[in-house]
Amino acid sequence: MTSPESVIQQDNTPKRTAIVRAGRLAGGAVVSAWVVSVAYHAVIFTLMYLIPWLSGLVVAKDDSPPPFTDVVGQVDQPVASLSPSPKLTGNTETTRSDPLKFKPQQFRSMENLAPKLTKDLDILGIGATTADADTDGFNIPLPGSGPEFFGLGAEARGARRIVYVVDRSASMQATMGAVLDELEESISKLRRSQKFHVIFYNEGAPLENPPRRLVSAIRAHKRDAFEFFNTIEAQGGTDPRPAMKRAFAVDPDLIYFLTDGDFRGVEADLLTALRKLNRASNVRIFTIAYLSPAGGAVLERIAREHNGEYRFVSENELF
Repeated sequence: MTSPESVIQQDNTPKRTAIVRAGRLAGGAVVSAWVVSVAYHAVIFTLMYLIPWLSGLVVAKDDSPPPFTDVVGQVDQPVASLSPSPKLTGNTETTRSDPLKFKPQQFRSMENLAPKLTKDLDILGIGATTADADTDGFNIPLPGSGPEFFGLGAEARGARRIVYVVDRSASMQATMGAVLDELEESISKLRRSQKFHVIFYNEGAPLENPPRRLVSAIRAHKRDAFEFFNTIEAQGGTDPRPAMKRAFAVDPDLIYFLTDGDFRGVEADLLTALRKLNRASNVRIFTIAYLSPAGGAVLERIAREHNGEYRFVSENELF
């Protein structure tokens, strides 16, 4: 007799077997699906790489586009042609020009190039170490460093107030014109920053350039002085003492003292007066013996005592 438990076991065996088989079939289906998917994608990727390569093999080599642009025209012919050489006309022979010759007379001086001014301004210049020539209202630098009169005073670089004391005695009649010319040249070279005054003497009262004091070395004052010189006449004897006192009265720092002869009887008085007037030695005195060395000894002593220079101007230097 069969027991109920055996009957239950017999009844459950077919069901268990069916479940196992169903599980195996399901697992196999999943694996197969993965294999098919992988194979499919592998084929797709392979075709993606093979198609471009295969299409390159199919296209004919002659049908492919050229890598560069075709050259237009004939390669062996030049693209541009040079223009023919110009033909020279006329005489083609070159000749050497004459050498240049410098002709100074063809050039105008700086004085002529300066514009004419109708009015001059009383303006002090700048600087005290170079000499300038005032021409038509303009200062032109010249090689000297100080005022000059008959070659004296160039080293007086700080001279700003210059007084000329000039002999006009009767013995100066023949050569007074040369002295006035030298005087005008000296004054014309003064800078605007300088001042000047001119005193002519004989045995009487001295004649002074108006306005009887130092004036700025501008063109207008120089012109007035030159006009005053035209009124000077040589006459009388020689006594420089009043003129030298007037020279110190206008407060100069340089005096030019010119005479053509001796002044006997007044030499000692003149030397004493100059020592008193120039006790502080602030004024330099340059002395000039003009054509006659008669008073040379006294003039040289004056120059030595007053920090100046002495010079004898001979007749050979003028003519």
